[in-house]
Amino acid sequence: MSITQRPLPAEPIWDMLGPRMPRGVLGLSDPDVHLIDGRWVMFIGGFSTTFRNRLYRACLPAGAEPGQAAWVLDSQPIIADPPRGAWDAGGMHTPSYVPPHAGRGPRIYYAGRAGKRHYGDGSTYAIGVLTRGARGEWVRRDTPVLTGRPGRASVLEPLVIAVDGGYRMWFLATPHEVGPGEQPDFELHVADSADGIEWEPARRFATREEGFFDNAVYPTGEGWEMLLARGTNLHGTTPYPDQGLWVMRAPLPSADRADWSPPQRLLDTGVAGVPSWMGRGVCGPSVVPRPDGRLVVFLTGTHDVGSWLRAARLRAGGSGRLPVPAPYFLATGSVDI
Repeated sequence: MSITQRPLPAEPIWDMLGPRMPRGVLGLSDPDVHLIDGRWVMFIGGFSTTFRNRLYRACLPAGAEPGQAAWVLDSQPIIADPPRGAWDAGGMHTPSYVPPHAGRGPRIYYAGRAGKRHYGDGSTYAIGVLTRGARGEWVRRDTPVLTGRPGRASVLEPLVIAVDGGYRMWFLATPHEVGPGEQPDFELHVADSADGIEWEPARRFATREEGFFDNAVYPTGEGWEMLLARGTNLHGTTPYPDQGLWVMRAPLPSADRADWSPPQRLLDTGVAGVPSWMGRGVCGPSVVPRPDGRLVVFLTGTHDVGSWLRAARLRAGGSGRLPVPAPYFLATGSVDI
């Protein structure tokens, strides 16, 4: 089944080319949605109007169902910027929330970078974690919990779940975030931890040839599913691997790839009728299973625009404002499967 056989939403929740963005941010990406204390909460990465990558929270009104409308972004990031010279001083990205587990409080894992380079050679990422302080505030650790290794110096896109033995993390291992004109060199790795801080040696979960960038793991009535994305063609490189979403199934959220079914494609973002905001692919999936069997999939897409001038022409809503000069334009929304 391909969800592109059904109408996809015409408008995302937040769009760099839409009529407005929440005050204080230029772009938002990589949503992570959870039901917390009876209310739907989204943790998301944002690029602020002061040109900093930060972690934010958005909420739906109490009693609202997950979907497109009514999300409200908090005006302030969930934690202050790291100090100058810190391992993540260059920016904080891609949050992954884990509820309280085994007597430990909630966590937010994230990717951080030390330098200013977002992509290309020299853009190096590591993975850190936020924990809850005594007053309920988020507390940042001074050191990452996971770093790269020779040949794959960057680790990012963490997806962490609680398991009986502690915690399990899938993450992207790559030489660096792909730059203009480059082909992706992506592998998904997986690692386990008893306490979520000290991690066992990671092993490869998905190969470079498969090219998966990030994933979501969630329970269903018949076991577990994993939704996988190849990322997005940020820079409009041609040729480039096909983009979209794939699904695999397993009885349990196993770290052993052999326990999972072969990937089945759910979304091809290269077919006719896909909205511009996901025309160059999607990434950062977060899945909310619904009682009626539907899956609400939150994700980020990259607009299929060829230049800033064309982006200005596509700017929606008649706001009269030009889009921010940017190498690419992101949007975050949701689709139903």
